[in-house]
Amino acid sequence: MTTNWPVAPQHILNVGYRSTHYYILSDGKPRLLVDAGWPGMVGRMQAECRRFGIRVEDIPYQLATHYHPDHAGHAEDLKRLGVQLVVLDTQVSAIPLLATIVKPRDNYTPITERGNIVISEAQSRAFLAGIGVAGQIVSTPGHSDDSVSLVLDEGIAFTGDLPPQAMVPDDPTDPARQSWERLRALGVTTVYPAHGGKQGIAKRE
Repeated sequence: MTTNWPVAPQHILNVGYRSTHYYILSDGKPRLLVDAGWPGMVGRMQAECRRFGIRVEDIPYQLATHYHPDHAGHAEDLKRLGVQLVVLDTQVSAIPLLATIVKPRDNYTPITERGNIVISEAQSRAFLAGIGVAGQIVSTPGHSDDSVSLVLDEGIAFTGDLPPQAMVPDDPTDPARQSWERLRALGVTTVYPAHGGKQGIAKRE
């Protein structure tokens, strides 16, 4: 997929709740939701979106940084509202595991394969350009094997639950350390995590 329009700078809107941040990228209209909230709480996300004058139904795509309850809990509910789910191929096997860790009281709607847009890292840049976002989706394990980050060309990354840099072991074989090194190599200077505030990325010593 290629774009026929210039890619505009993205406004970052935080529609998070319950200590987890969920981000909408918008350049006048919503382009992409990064992470889908807790099971059974799609109504809460709808309310948070309304604060910015956005209807959830008008968000065309969603991306889960990983398939844990607070990041993909109502992905299927959003799909039923028309928000298409973008999945990196390295995440596919993790999706059914989510149903095994939620509890019946959570009112979780299992994520189906139907309608998911499964792409590779190599395909992610062209896909994002086609929806008006300049960047790529890359695998960044460290919190979980299926963790990914959305990296914008302007030097911003959305890292989900990738462990903070200060908590990463000083071991070059550690997956989280390797993920942070990869983000540095991609030119990331600012990180939007799922928990805690925006932060700069520490330079390699």
